[in-house]
Amino acid sequence: MARPPLLEKFYQSEPLTVSLICLLALGLRLFNLDATSLWIDEIYSLMVTNTHLYPTQLHPAIHSANEFYQHFLSWQPMNVDRLLALLKINVHMPLYYLLLNPWLDWFGNNAVGLRSFSAVWSALLILPVFGLGKALGGRQAGYLCALVTALLPFQIYYGQEGRMYALSLFWAGWAGLAFWQILFGKRPALWGWLYALAVSGGMLSHYMFVFFLGFQALFALMFGWRTQQWKRLMGALPAVVALGAIALWWAPVYQLQQQGVNEEYHFAKGLVGWTRYLSVPFWQPLVVVAGDNRLSRLIYIPITLLLLVLAYRSHKAEKARFSFSASGYLLSWLWIPLLLQIAYDFWKHTHIAIIDRYAMLISPAMGLIVGLALARLWITPRHANTTPPTNRGRFLAMTLLGGMALVALASVASPSPFRDEHNKDDHIREKMGYFLSQAKPADLIFVNGPLGAPNLAAFYLQPTRPQQPMVYWISRYQGQPVPLPAPELFKPYQRVWLFRHRANNERGLQTAKDYLKSMYPHQVQTHDWFIFSKQTNL
Repeated sequence: MARPPLLEKFYQSEPLTVSLICLLALGLRLFNLDATSLWIDEIYSLMVTNTHLYPTQLHPAIHSANEFYQHFLSWQPMNVDRLLALLKINVHMPLYYLLLNPWLDWFGNNAVGLRSFSAVWSALLILPVFGLGKALGGRQAGYLCALVTALLPFQIYYGQEGRMYALSLFWAGWAGLAFWQILFGKRPALWGWLYALAVSGGMLSHYMFVFFLGFQALFALMFGWRTQQWKRLMGALPAVVALGAIALWWAPVYQLQQQGVNEEYHFAKGLVGWTRYLSVPFWQPLVVVAGDNRLSRLIYIPITLLLLVLAYRSHKAEKARFSFSASGYLLSWLWIPLLLQIAYDFWKHTHIAIIDRYAMLISPAMGLIVGLALARLWITPRHANTTPPTNRGRFLAMTLLGGMALVALASVASPSPFRDEHNKDDHIREKMGYFLSQAKPADLIFVNGPLGAPNLAAFYLQPTRPQQPMVYWISRYQGQPVPLPAPELFKPYQRVWLFRHRANNERGLQTAKDYLKSMYPHQVQTHDWFIFSKQTNL
């Protein structure tokens, strides 16, 4: 059946079609970008990017919100020496911060500027996904894979978060495409240099990229053993050299970072149920996984299972198209990083790596799997002995794509079941606004939490009331004693508001409550605030 002229024009013009899909992805990620408040990790992004040095244990004193904002969050040009000094007491790599710093200067040192940086990298992931989808199943399959990736709530969610995850995904997509071309495509030596760039960028963006490299190393061994084409693997040699150079350069910083890591503080969340381990490859990279997203899972679990069956059912006449090279590559991409993370979890007794953001490096593979499955329903195969798709198959494919588009639109709406900010600092703007509307001139806000907590409060207090005083308290870290402020610092204040920053620090919260109650005997509790006063009339 002939296509309409306009549709034929889009089909034949790859740059035009892929550009439109990228713009669709970017629009979904930019829409409602500032709907939710920043949370503490995003505040850390601003703190580290602006390279304001801070000690590991600050002297407790009273500071205004404006002072906090100027000292930790105001933009300044990147200072690489300061950045490396900061990362020595952090657990991250430098590339994200190096690239983010000029972006914030151009587009604003605020929530929109921060998150739009991730939105752009997330939209650019469409390019390598299209390339790999086309290599695996043809041009139309590439379009469908790109469209699925643009619509997935998982991709949209992390494309709107002011952290380095979207950048890591971008590098994972290009590394996946380049590695495929090294093994199965033309000009493997040329693709080898792009692969070296992608894996270098990935490793300099986030440590979890090592699990992705583990998948490619193991698959390369399987490929060489099965095909005996060991010369093909020489295309990856520039990447090996680049990784060796990065390891030598970064090793001193990494050693200092590991000395500062407190596993109980950073990672230990308790054992994850065995059902979670088994189910995560099938639905987690497709849905928004932060918190409880029952509606998202309800929609995507059956879709995922159906499309997996369609993608990998055996058809003798289609072996040339969906052969070991395609299905094996995608299944290895899906399973090997997860298995490596599970092994790491049990070795380090952390049991967290496969939840939430740590499943993201396998999410492009899921986008490709779903796209190729839709291609089975949609595209008329080129092979003579293959039964072409029926109208029923095309209708099912269009229905699934339409459902995914509706879910994508819902995922950027706020509030919605897809924007569950479990254990994050959603609505902190409203909480700070409530304080500002109720506070008296002689009141003090006392923020309970780590270093990011007072900066998060200052970020939303500073534009409205620059001189509002606040006192911070740093959580106990690595066995250090709680650095509570001296009692004389509270003398000028008749009433103190204790902000319940996060629900996972009950011991520290109780310590602060007991300390304040010794000076302010009268207490009232609201949803997020504890108000302490010297007078009975609060």
